[in-house]
Amino acid sequence: MNARPRTAPRRRGRRLDYRIPALWNCWDAPVGVISGGKQIAIDAPVYLAECLRWIEGNGAPAAPGRSLSRIRRVVRGAVGQVRTDDGPRRAGDWIRRGFMYGMMIRCATAWDHDGDGKLTGRRVNEFGTFLKSILLLPHLQKMGVDVLYLLPVVNASRLYRKGELGCPYAAKNFMALDPDQYDDAFGADYGDVDDQFRLFVTCAHRLGMRVMLDLAPRTAARDCAWILERPDWFYWIDRRFERGYRAPHIPNVTYYNPVPGRLDEVYGVPAVREHLAKFRFAPNVTAPQKWANFAAAQRRRPAANLLTEIARHFGVVTPPGFSDVVNDTQPPWSDVTYFRLFEDHPVEAVPHLPDPAAQPPYVLYDTAKASMFEGRRPMKQLWDRLANILPFYQGFGVDGARVDMAHALPNRLEAMILQRPRKKDPDFCLLAEQLGTENHARVYRGGYNIIIGPSWWMQPRGHEGQMHAFVAQTARLKVPVMAAAETPDTPRAVVRRGRRAFAMQAAVVNCFLPNAVPMINCGMEVHERQPMNLGLDAKPRDRFALPKSDPLYGKLAFFDRYALHWTNPGGAQMTELIARASTLRREYLPALTNPRAYFAPNVTMNAKHVLATAFKLPRRQGTLLMLANLDYQRARRTKVADLPGSRGACELLLTIHGAQVPRSRRGALHFDLAPGDALVVRAI
Repeated sequence: MNARPRTAPRRRGRRLDYRIPALWNCWDAPVGVISGGKQIAIDAPVYLAECLRWIEGNGAPAAPGRSLSRIRRVVRGAVGQVRTDDGPRRAGDWIRRGFMYGMMIRCATAWDHDGDGKLTGRRVNEFGTFLKSILLLPHLQKMGVDVLYLLPVVNASRLYRKGELGCPYAAKNFMALDPDQYDDAFGADYGDVDDQFRLFVTCAHRLGMRVMLDLAPRTAARDCAWILERPDWFYWIDRRFERGYRAPHIPNVTYYNPVPGRLDEVYGVPAVREHLAKFRFAPNVTAPQKWANFAAAQRRRPAANLLTEIARHFGVVTPPGFSDVVNDTQPPWSDVTYFRLFEDHPVEAVPHLPDPAAQPPYVLYDTAKASMFEGRRPMKQLWDRLANILPFYQGFGVDGARVDMAHALPNRLEAMILQRPRKKDPDFCLLAEQLGTENHARVYRGGYNIIIGPSWWMQPRGHEGQMHAFVAQTARLKVPVMAAAETPDTPRAVVRRGRRAFAMQAAVVNCFLPNAVPMINCGMEVHERQPMNLGLDAKPRDRFALPKSDPLYGKLAFFDRYALHWTNPGGAQMTELIARASTLRREYLPALTNPRAYFAPNVTMNAKHVLATAFKLPRRQGTLLMLANLDYQRARRTKVADLPGSRGACELLLTIHGAQVPRSRRGALHFDLAPGDALVVRAI
């Protein structure tokens, strides 16, 4: 597993002309080495076949199309519980023991395979694919990953696309995989894109990794395939108003979301009346027979641009989406549109409409926040369709999902989407998009197993005391929190205060936090600088994190052709550090996941600069103690006193910068921490 790639001679008839990052080859495959060992040249079909054999030989039996819990015969127990070999537990709570890897396949396994300096899909598919992601699995297993969290893999639209490729969240067909993630470079034995995704999931399961998907059911691509079937599931505006369309500004309002009982402050504004006048009834309502003929013709011979044809024949288009945050400064979402979730207007909005019957369905802050402002008549067939998306992907064997903005959906629809996959797999895991911790009890009652939480914001501000506050928050929550120094929406860890020292420290610290599940965002292990998106805690200038000389300067993986910098210096060392931390975490999981085992240690020196967590070990094995110097400029001395059951002895288990075994004096442990260091010890 740790051996370096060895040079293999070019054999007659064998093609060693397909390049991949050398870091992927952590299983000693016989390949040729090029470019100073940073890349390797392979015979693609032979390499994949050997990798599949390696996975089979080093993994457990798997069953295509079945989740790992179903393979392991986890069955339903009492309400909200499952029965395992270790006894009953809450359904989906396997995530508490997990080590997550966030992955956007299109960029995570993209590479310039032919070495021409360009990222294209002409000779071979150089974007990330399901088959190439199989080649990455040994690398992920080495780091200790056992949960793969995939950004959307659905068939996305290229209409109104942002950037060069468009966003994976602009779902054109929820019930179809992205055809661009099909790969034919490895031969004809791997079927279509469905077969290749199923094989990827099966290989992950063999290595003990579960697969979670990202689903965004509140919006769809503006040319969603469902439009031909049911245009009344969408909102429509007069085509003349498409240019310049955006959310109306509400003066003198400072609240985040529309407030029940105060919609008069929104609807009484002239800009809102102008906004409402832009909407039209769906074309199948205004011209049912003409629409039926049009839809039949489009099914026979689809147009390159469906919306252009609809605009030409009916004078309407689906409007771009916009945030449900009142007066949000971000521009409209040009590539997606909202689903119309109710046949009627929001009940609370009706008194504020001059003529509700004459007003076409519309998007406004309250209709976008349907969890707070519901109508009386749900779009039942649409709700049923949305609730069947996750069960469709369960046919590939996926183990869990995050439902994007589920908290903004009508409560009944949210419950349908969450409950339906558990009818097929009672141990299906659910990740809540809660960026704060205040609603932890609600999401726990709703059946969620984990929340995203605020670590992505608080960890880079550890020097301000935010990590101390984060630990205090997470320890008392009903659900665990994702522990991540970066996410697909934030700046990268390596550009934050402390740079690489911060990223390395975070990789260790996040493995030893109470009630938290560590997550590595793809590329963090190779010190990737460029953000994937600018959605959270980011400014426009943050997209220029790379040198101007870099061919990927200014590009964002969410929208553009992008490949991770797999050959960055320090990637192998960072990967090894993550592997050491995750191995140690796995060894002490019973204590780390036991809420009664955690306690806040008594740090009596430099407490503002030192983050510390402690866990009582069973059977008088002592205390597991993690300390981190959040000062990246100065070394800090610290003292930990009053450890229960400690006799003054200490075993150093892990250190980043070579810390010495702490000294024991008068019942306290004394530590010398280098700038940005993190260490783990067992005090006995």
